[in-house]
Amino acid sequence: MQKLIRTISCGLLTLSLLTPGVASAAGGLLPYNDINKHWAKNAIVQGVQLGLFEAGPNVPKFYPNRDMTRAEFLVMIDRLYYGGQYHIYPLTFLSEHSEWSRAEGFQEPYLPYKDVDRLTWMYKPTLRISTILDRLYGPNAIQYIFPGEMMKPNQPITNEEAAKILQMFTMSPDSKNAWEEVRSWGWLEGEKADRVKRGDAAVAADRMVSYFLQDGIMPLLDYDGKKFPMVPDVEEVLPLFATYTDPKTTDEQIYVDAAAAIRSRNDSEETFEQLRKLADSSFPNQVGVHYLLSWNPETPIETNLEEAILAIDAYFEDKIILPDTLGLLSANVYDIALQLGNKDQSQYEKVLDRLSAYEQKVKQDSKEWESLATYLGALEIRSDQVDLALARYKRFADRSPEALLNTSYYYLQEGRMQEAEEVLAAMKPKASDSRMNQLHKLLRQEFASLKDQPAIISDLGYSLRQLDNAATYQVKGEAVLSGLTFSYTQDINKEKQISRISGFYQSPQKLISDKLLSYTDGKTNTQYSYDTDRQTWDKNRTDKVDFLHEWVGGVKVADRAKELHARYYKQSYGKYDVITEWIPGSMLVEKSKKVALGQGKVKDVPLFMNKYYIDRASDQIVKHTWRYEEIYEGDSYVAYSGTDNYDFTSNVTFSIPDDVRKGVAP
Repeated sequence: MQKLIRTISCGLLTLSLLTPGVASAAGGLLPYNDINKHWAKNAIVQGVQLGLFEAGPNVPKFYPNRDMTRAEFLVMIDRLYYGGQYHIYPLTFLSEHSEWSRAEGFQEPYLPYKDVDRLTWMYKPTLRISTILDRLYGPNAIQYIFPGEMMKPNQPITNEEAAKILQMFTMSPDSKNAWEEVRSWGWLEGEKADRVKRGDAAVAADRMVSYFLQDGIMPLLDYDGKKFPMVPDVEEVLPLFATYTDPKTTDEQIYVDAAAAIRSRNDSEETFEQLRKLADSSFPNQVGVHYLLSWNPETPIETNLEEAILAIDAYFEDKIILPDTLGLLSANVYDIALQLGNKDQSQYEKVLDRLSAYEQKVKQDSKEWESLATYLGALEIRSDQVDLALARYKRFADRSPEALLNTSYYYLQEGRMQEAEEVLAAMKPKASDSRMNQLHKLLRQEFASLKDQPAIISDLGYSLRQLDNAATYQVKGEAVLSGLTFSYTQDINKEKQISRISGFYQSPQKLISDKLLSYTDGKTNTQYSYDTDRQTWDKNRTDKVDFLHEWVGGVKVADRAKELHARYYKQSYGKYDVITEWIPGSMLVEKSKKVALGQGKVKDVPLFMNKYYIDRASDQIVKHTWRYEEIYEGDSYVAYSGTDNYDFTSNVTFSIPDDVRKGVAP
């Protein structure tokens, strides 16, 4: 009977994670009847509302004081990951839902455990987390947490095991310190060997959700070149700027209806005509009227700028200090300046001159001044007046996340690391300011990583040279190139300077896969590729560089860092060192101007990222993952992502057949 009770209880615990929830905390109702007096009640309720824990009439209890099992914890983290995946995207390169495949290719990954059956509720979440860990830390990373052939999914999870999973959301460079790192963030408490209670897990998830809503794990990383200068996120871009209650006057109703139409994108020329009449009248809310007029999609952008400026004029005429309002009005001017500046860079300075005129109307270093100064600094940077912007941002970097980030980033861009560190060291964030405290810690970690760049570059360069000097090796990989999906094996013989690729590829225009087969002769720079449609061999030169990523692949790591401003980050997990590389697109566009590419001139590079997985014992690269996006003149778009796995123990013996060299179909 006791065994039966334990079995039923375990089933209820499982169902509390898996059964669709219907209960609500609103109006005093709670999703479970055993959490009312529990210290983790609020976190549990929040977890239900976010979909981390599910509840329903058939699952009345949460059992907050019971141990959470390994499987239950992985289910929770799987759900949590979907809320925080973009937080760690620079380290995973995984787009939404792409974690199911190793390189967005053919093969579905697998779990290395015999006791997690694919027909059970725990299989898919465990598989997803395992795949994410593989991407972050190397092959079979989950084995470092749960070693062996058995995961023992119903065994209680310990703090140390949980920390090794939660570590993926931090900047921790070494898995040996996973528990200390996670505890320092306040996500888990106690000792390493303590079992995680279900209430503890709910609190950890709640704290991590707050963490995700703030800055990414590498706040100074600008991998797509579009992050800086940073300005605040605007939550409500179309407020009314006044409070209106019923009954409304005719003009008030016209204004409220116009705002609603613009907000719902149901506006028309009549909408803006009515607003223009209000602008010419004595209607008191001129701030709102001119602000809404600046949103007219049918008028020239220059006219919208004039309306945005008139909205700021109206703000100062009202003589009421509202920092948030001035911040929104300044943000509107800045947004219009970005549109103008995309066509004519000189527009930034012109808009800056106009916005700067208002600085004398606010009290220096006040909240109102900060709201304006944030956007003045951003315009100064875009006008190539970085020193002026730095002097401005530095004045309130201790209380504004955007000012602190911009100060740190542009000091580093100018090679002034010491000054950036001095600004950070002088900060003393208030205990109640969670974002500034989180940012302070993340920046300290990031500065430490930046100081390690020379050592990381040296380590990666050494491993890449080992790869270049290997006599023979085999590569198994999958890749996606502009919609074409490839699965292949590449045999490489450096001594004979030959290679062979075999496999298949899938075109989105075809229902069946095509054969992939080619040989390359490095001595003559010739590649022989089999054409499945014509059933013949094509002969091509390999000394011509067609794509940007091919050119970058031939640049030494040290030169990538020096000339292309590549940035590197190293993490150690289990037996692997994982080095991530980001190259800013703006530098690639600039440097590629001197390179003749088969695809033509490079117009934009939204993403260019690599991950190298290095066996610590041998210093050999065992895996390489990449994601590139390249746009060429003529708007040719190339998206290329994939994963290669290296095997230096394979017996690579082959030669290029004479029939292939002669162009005879096999």
